[in-house]
Parts: sequence; structure tokens; C-alpha cells
Amino acid sequence: MDLKKINSLTKYPSILTYHQLGERGRLNDVLTESRGFAELDDVFVCEKVDGENSRIILLKNDDNEVDYLIGSREELLYAKGDRIGNPYGNIAEFLKPLAEKVIADILLEGDWALTVIYQESYGGKTKASKNYSDRKTQGYRVFDVFSLNKDELYRLLELSQEKIAVWRDHGNQPFYDEIEKKRFIESIDLQSAPLLETIKGSEFPTSLESTYSYLKRFENTQVGIDASGKSEGIIARTTDRKQIRKIRFEDYERTFRK
Repeated sequence: MDLKKINSLTKYPSILTYHQLGERGRLNDVLTESRGFAELDDVFVCEKVDGENSRIILLKNDDNEVDYLIGSREELLYAKGDRIGNPYGNIAEFLKPLAEKVIADILLEGDWALTVIYQESYGGKTKASKNYSDRKTQGYRVFDVFSLNKDELYRLLELSQEKIAVWRDHGNQPFYDEIEKKRFIESIDLQSAPLLETIKGSEFPTSLESTYSYLKRFENTQVGIDASGKSEGIIARTTDRKQIRKIRFEDYERTFRK
């Protein structure tokens, strides 16, 4: 397979801020794309873990054998059997045992040819490590998963790299909904980003002040390894992930700083 195309179709998309970013990184009291969550939407609120965005890419062949790749947000770092080797951020070295566990435990049944598991690799030598570990211990938390069947995968690989990027950037990666994701994570005993609460869209704050006040409820991290410092913020999303927003302490603190 063309690894450049695999890399492109499995990159994690950017998440918009909840309020629009204005001058000097300060937020405007206007919702991004001028829309909040629909009143009847279930909004899933998860902790945003501050680390390195990483991915484990599983490829299943017709003989039910599973190969894997490990990547950072931007590039592939490792392929099973040392076919790629990139020490960036200690991501690959840390995630290799996890990838081996996944391919040993994953259910081979089902019509899938590619599955991508996205996780935040945190602690260790990452910039916010002190909020999670006094000993620079490294951890991970899964936050998204998607799969493609054989026909879908091969159809995409027939496209140019540029067209694959357009497909990805238009939100076409078929992410699992919250129920599917929870079932998948539990089936192979992975650690997930904490679900803090689920509320209706009608109850979700919309102004800068009310959103910042709401955010402060989740100030302490729920994923401390051997320390428990400050959370980076939250991710708010609908069950089907068609709307997803990041709400970070850094942005709101900067906005309200005098």
C-alpha cells in the first residue's frame, strides 16, 4: 500500500474552538460558524488531555492477519517489523506494546480492513507532563476510532493524495459514534479520555462568561498518573461527532486577563 496515502487518510482533523478566535488569541463572544449545539442534541463532554496526538493504524488482510503502523498527528513513525523508524516524541516506542496488545485482542470478525485508534500520548516529556506525573511517567487515552471496509479502503487508495486530503478535510472519516466507540474501547480493554458528563444542547452555555464558568467545573485532570494537576480543558461533541468543539482554559484565561 502507498504509505503516503495511508498517512493522509488517517490524519486526525483539526477541531474548531467553541468561540471564535480574534486578535491576539482572544476569543470573541460569537460561536464558531455562528452555531451552538441543537437544543435536542445530546452533548458529550470529555476531558481534553494535553499531550501528543497519536494514532495506531490497523490493517487486516484477507487471511485475517493484522499489520499495524504508529503515527504522530502529521507523520508515520513506525511500522510493525521496524519497516519505519522515527523516534519523535517517544510516541512509537511507548505505543508499540499497546499496538501489539491491540492486534492480539481485537476481534477479527467483521467487514473491516482498516481501523484507526486515536489517542493522546501524555506525561513523559510532553510540555504539560507536570499536570499528570511527578516522575515523567507516560500514559495514553483513546478519544476517537474509525474503520473502513475493504471496498472503501481500496476506493480511497485509488484517489490521488490531494483528493484523499479533500475527503478527509470535508469530515468524511467515518468516526464511531459514542456508543460504538465505548463498546470498541471496552472490548479490548483500552483506556479512554474521561467522559465528564452528558447534557442536552439546550443546557450547554453559549456566552463567553457562562462557558468559562462551566469550564471551571472541570479544572482538575481526571487522568493523573502519579500527580493530579490542571486539565487542559474539554471537548464537547454530539453523539455522531458531526459537531465537535474544543474549549481550553488557556483561551478563556487569555481572553479574560486584564
